Amino acid sequence: MLTFDVRTALQRQLDIECRFATEFVLGQIDEDTALWSPAGAATYSVHRTDDGWSADWPDEGNDPPMVPTMGWILWHVEWWWTDTLLLVHGHGRVAPQDHVWSGTTDEIVRLKEKWDRVLADDDLERLVQWAMPDPQPLGLIASWLNFELAKNLAEINQLKMLRAALG
Repeated sequence: MLTFDVRTALQRQLDIECRFATEFVLGQIDEDTALWSPAGAATYSVHRTDDGWSADWPDEGNDPPMVPTMGWILWHVEWWWTDTLLLVHGHGRVAPQDHVWSGTTDEIVRLKEKWDRVLADDDLERLVQWAMPDPQPLGLIASWLNFELAKNLAEINQLKMLRAALG
């Protein structure tokens, strides 16, 4: 009889996503690429400030919707992953406007290593006060994180392909 181990499935799923990120996405993004946007598109992005890189917060009601830059998506991954790790470890949230983007893809690799330790050691049934009104099992939060990372990597890759196609 086949037994299904949730921890192993979550770890393997994350490893596959991160292998894709490492081989096809993250290593190909420099500052110019991170800040690129399609001509004429209304975008939200990241901006260099005296304190580092700050990010626009999108108005979800825009019609048509605004297009994020790759830099904004990288900031977004860093922010929600940092915020999730803080909550998992019993700390307060970090507001989007308070998260400064690292300006590189290196922080995502570091956050993945921290998340690997959570997946390896933490009780996946433990309830965590998170982004939902009611506490959620850590395993459910991990499945969301894997999904969100895959979605964000696909968005970055789509923007990379569009940039290449438009020259």
